[in-house]
Amino acid sequence: MKFAPPAMRMLKLGLFALYSISTVAFSSEPTLEKGLRDCASGNYNQALSVLQTAYAKAGKNSDKVKAASALAQTYIQTHQTIKAEPYLSFAFENAENKLDKAGYAIDFGNWQQQQGHAGQARYYYDAALKLAGNDAAIAVSAGLNQHKLDAKKQAPVDQLKNLQTLWQRLQQVGDSVQVARYSLNLGVQAKSLGAVGQALAFQAFEQARVLTTKPGQVRLQLEALDQLAQMYEDARRFDEALALTDQALLAAQGQEVHDLLINIEWRHGRILRTQAKAAEAIAAYQRAVEHIEAIRTDIPVEYQDGRSSFRETLEPVYLGLADLLLQTSDPLDVERKNAQLRRARDILELLKQTELQDYLGDRCAVDTARANRKSTMLASDTAILYPIVLPDRLELLLETGKGMYRHSLPMSANKLRADVIDFGNNLKDNLSFQPQAKRLYLALLTPVDAELTQQGIRTLVIVPDGVLRLLPFAALHDGQRFAIEKYAIAVVPALSLTNTNARVRQKGGFKTLLAGMSEPGTVVDKLPNAMVEQLLNANQQSAAMNGRQVARAVLTRSLRNIPKPADTSMTGKLPQPYVSKPEQHQQLQQMLALAGVDEEIRTLEKLTISQTLLNDGFTVAAFSQKVKTGDYQIVHIASHGVFGGTADTSFVMAHDDVITMDNLQLFLRAGNMKSQELELLTLSACETAEGDDRAPLGLSGAALKARARSALGSLWPVSDDAATLLMGQFYRSLAEPATSKAQALQKAQLKLMKNNNFNHPFYWAPFIMVGSWL
Repeated sequence: MKFAPPAMRMLKLGLFALYSISTVAFSSEPTLEKGLRDCASGNYNQALSVLQTAYAKAGKNSDKVKAASALAQTYIQTHQTIKAEPYLSFAFENAENKLDKAGYAIDFGNWQQQQGHAGQARYYYDAALKLAGNDAAIAVSAGLNQHKLDAKKQAPVDQLKNLQTLWQRLQQVGDSVQVARYSLNLGVQAKSLGAVGQALAFQAFEQARVLTTKPGQVRLQLEALDQLAQMYEDARRFDEALALTDQALLAAQGQEVHDLLINIEWRHGRILRTQAKAAEAIAAYQRAVEHIEAIRTDIPVEYQDGRSSFRETLEPVYLGLADLLLQTSDPLDVERKNAQLRRARDILELLKQTELQDYLGDRCAVDTARANRKSTMLASDTAILYPIVLPDRLELLLETGKGMYRHSLPMSANKLRADVIDFGNNLKDNLSFQPQAKRLYLALLTPVDAELTQQGIRTLVIVPDGVLRLLPFAALHDGQRFAIEKYAIAVVPALSLTNTNARVRQKGGFKTLLAGMSEPGTVVDKLPNAMVEQLLNANQQSAAMNGRQVARAVLTRSLRNIPKPADTSMTGKLPQPYVSKPEQHQQLQQMLALAGVDEEIRTLEKLTISQTLLNDGFTVAAFSQKVKTGDYQIVHIASHGVFGGTADTSFVMAHDDVITMDNLQLFLRAGNMKSQELELLTLSACETAEGDDRAPLGLSGAALKARARSALGSLWPVSDDAATLLMGQFYRSLAEPATSKAQALQKAQLKLMKNNNFNHPFYWAPFIMVGSWL
């Protein structure tokens, strides 16, 4: 089942009246009838395949039109909006009945509104009104959607007058199901007006509730009860809100309505919490999470202003449950407290899995990693730090071989974010960083330092939350030493996706594929337009920088502006590449040259059992052919790696073309690699979009796509010389029998720190080990 998250569901009602689907009679064709039923009830995955068949096989024009309309709405609800357009057009152009044609005009107008085409949307709404004559249902449907289109141009009082006029017209509609649906739509729009629209919103929701008490109208009834209960909760009339919530839960018994019950149970938990009924509140939150999990693989995710709809609407459910579990753990005995803290952590693991799924646009990679996860007992010298960023405080969960520990610090999420961003910017710009380094150490590590010291912890594994993914933990400072001087540090996106089995040592060392690009080839003609324009508009300072510093100065800015095409989720391709002129081609090659890669590759050839693909030898085809053999346990890529806000804007540059995350997955899961796992994927010149706390998921995502136990990369590019020295020391240390990957990275960072040319954290702090630290 596909569904719109609770906070967005009524937005969908406001935008899509679904008139044509809800009023057109079912055909006698069983396939079409089933598809229409599935679509109307929200079973969009089932509806798609059925309706595609019905559309292809329809003999009568009327059946083909109905199937086209339903297919379009199903594509819209499953966020495949581009695919909807031809079916919307077909239904509108070929409908024979005027009222049906008017309904399809509204559907097409809604689609145009969603695309931001206000003029086209208005055209189709007007067409619907002309076609329908005096039909009240069409007038209300078109009017509600037109009102949403024009609302921002009007004062709240004028909007209210318009909605009151529609309310009066709505009472002339004869179909009670339509009246209920439009009442919900109108109520949501009235509620958005604030205090001035509250009375009309109450009236509209109450009418929807009264009209939906008959059998077969459970979904509409639950939506009406949900909206009414929310209004009472907003007014802090908790007893009335709770009574309506209980009524909704009773009506939902025995129904498959997980999508609606998420919001209802969540509110149930919030209200019970205000009444100091912690145990009952935890149970309600738990049921809300279970409803999410029941349909999680089918929840479509939208991104707006850098945040996903899932994160905006459903993350608070997980965090609310975890928050309650944490706050009620203190009075418990040690055994029960450990169990409850682990339960809180497991709830957050579900959230972290979903974040990666959203980032990658790929459920399978995450599900495969979770299914293949192998773990061993935590070593006595290893601890796991689980920071949890809540709006008003920072929670720290520490797990060692001796149990779980919790520390809570009053700190606003906004203040923490500001400190992390400032710290990162100062490091990248080689500015003074000490105040933030000490402040962040005090918040994140000082509370657990004593326990770590007492237990002799040498390796600290961190599961960062939100903005903390942007934080180079190695550079935090206690006033005397950097964190990396005390602990080998690794980062994992989620414990449940990390293979912590001890690695099997290969006699003579791991076979390594070294791929490097110091001189870009035709790849510069395959880069996204926005990135190229930013590169070509780079300021004069960039001309004096080496390739990695150009990436720091330019690519980070362009990453924010790479547009995600509407059909990216279907094609898996990057945005349209830039077509450069000959002189621009040469300029781009010079700007993206990585002079230090040649030395880096030569150094690593001496330290590893390896084969090399360099420059024009490092083509996409050659890389694919090599990795498919399954001969390599380590893949080291010394080339620009770009991680944007989603997997669709993330790639690695080969000499002739880009290697997307999907390409990487395809190559490393083909041929003899099918049943094997990479030990390590290294991206030595990667870059993440500045200020976007999803971007560091790119390295984790690349590891998941490649089925690599670990990945080594950096949060920002550094000088060629520093990267070459660090990589050389890392591989030397990794060859030592008793040295883990995290410890090998620590040794390499400490070596750079002792070099007078590279002792500033700018050079050594951005390198992070993601995944298995062993």
